[in-house]
Amino acid sequence: MFDFDFALDLTWLQTLGQMPFHLIFWHFFVNGGWILFAAAFLYGLWINFVYMQQKKFGAKVSYVYLAIDIPKNNLQTPKAVENIFTTLAGAHTPLDWHEKTFKGQYQVGFSFEIVSMDGYVQFVVRTPVQFRDLVEAAIYSQYPEAQITETEDYTNEMAKLKFPNDEYNLWGADLVPVREDYFPFRTYLEFQEELDKEFKDPIASMLEIMNKIGPGEQIWFQIIAVPADNDWMKKGTKAVNKIMGIKEAETSNLFEKLLYAPLEILSFIGDQILGAEPQKEERPEKFNMMMLNPQQKREVEAVMEKIDKICFDCKVRYLYVGKKEVFKKGLAVSGIMGAIKQFSTTGLNALKPGANKTQTKLMLKDLRLAILQNSILKNYIDRNTDTLKGTYILSVAELATLYHFPYIEVKAPTVKKTESKRVSAPAGLPVEEGIGLIPEEIAEEKPKKEERIPVVDYDNDYFEERFALDKTGEKDKARKEKIISKLKKKEVVKKTAGTLPKKASTDNKRAESKSKGAPPRNLPFE
Repeated sequence: MFDFDFALDLTWLQTLGQMPFHLIFWHFFVNGGWILFAAAFLYGLWINFVYMQQKKFGAKVSYVYLAIDIPKNNLQTPKAVENIFTTLAGAHTPLDWHEKTFKGQYQVGFSFEIVSMDGYVQFVVRTPVQFRDLVEAAIYSQYPEAQITETEDYTNEMAKLKFPNDEYNLWGADLVPVREDYFPFRTYLEFQEELDKEFKDPIASMLEIMNKIGPGEQIWFQIIAVPADNDWMKKGTKAVNKIMGIKEAETSNLFEKLLYAPLEILSFIGDQILGAEPQKEERPEKFNMMMLNPQQKREVEAVMEKIDKICFDCKVRYLYVGKKEVFKKGLAVSGIMGAIKQFSTTGLNALKPGANKTQTKLMLKDLRLAILQNSILKNYIDRNTDTLKGTYILSVAELATLYHFPYIEVKAPTVKKTESKRVSAPAGLPVEEGIGLIPEEIAEEKPKKEERIPVVDYDNDYFEERFALDKTGEKDKARKEKIISKLKKKEVVKKTAGTLPKKASTDNKRAESKSKGAPPRNLPFE
């Protein structure tokens, strides 16, 4: 037998520990530590290069601002706006690795905003110029009577505002989901009464708060929506499998396959030599939904329903700015946040103010508050999506819940009473004139006419008079006529295509060509 003497000398660590810090640093640097510094430096250069390329690409993107007015007789539910968002998802542009890194290209998106200035409410959409026709066509297809006006950016008036400020005060925050974004919050589909099937508009309370502010006050509500890839669906599927207790198939990369390949070969040879029977794969037991408790079942159904819908990468932001003498935080801030809590579900998800809300305590609170106020104002004006943890996934149904044109509530007619004839009073009762008889006008009371009640006067011209690029509105009308004309042509083509007979079989076509001869090309359909 061989006798090995092995000893590990660690005295150099003690000697190194007694040296000054700069000598310790130099020791590690010259003995290979420089590689880490070089790698970190090169990685920083790469990140900076990609950022600069993205900045160049972003500078080339032009945006247009559209003010949208819907007539007061709007009786469409948010489903119409959900269809609009579904159409705008067509702006998604798949990009490869080369385009993202060396060209700095990224998916551009939209900003859907509800603005209240001095109590006048306006719906605004910021869209890249190349998608303007898509936005207008999507809106006109659902609301043919809508008016779309091109305006300047209304935030320019506040762009030079800096805090602390002697005249203005500001409160703002990004709204973030309470749980993972694959859990949905409460959508407009759940705001319908079970008894009378009447739709209760969830956005009504927020618009009423916006309408109650006065001169010198502004409320800005912003939803940035970028068409999303489908990668997020994997997270939702994993969450569902975890809730249901389903084991996912193990995946291995190329390195792991090469590492375990010799072991698998040796195992196979050993089984052949020893004559061992190969192990049979155990089939997983069928999962029973009855095994889930009510909360788990609700979560699974909600996540799967969201996965089934088109989604966007989103950022929701809220800002209230006003002169100090009229600044009403209790109304504008608490009121709006209370309206947003309508969409909360304790078992699924909700929106809450993020960590960048303009609220500070303890040390240097005035200085820190001013920094937060300047930051939230700049991020709103820039339509920045990189704040906090970035964007999160919202479905078209969730987007339509947060941003839709208010539904005009309709009072139900008075219930018609049962028709009856004049009848005598029961025997034994004192009968006087007018007693014991049912007048015909009461017995046959007619129902009252339906009365439409607008939530707020949201189709006013206050915003357009201040920010419209063409005060006459002639250019906007011309654009509408052009787009409506295109939509009608497409509708005619669809109807014509729908009336065409189905394609005949090959044998029938041959028989017809022999008997009648082949039709000439480019023959117009009648």
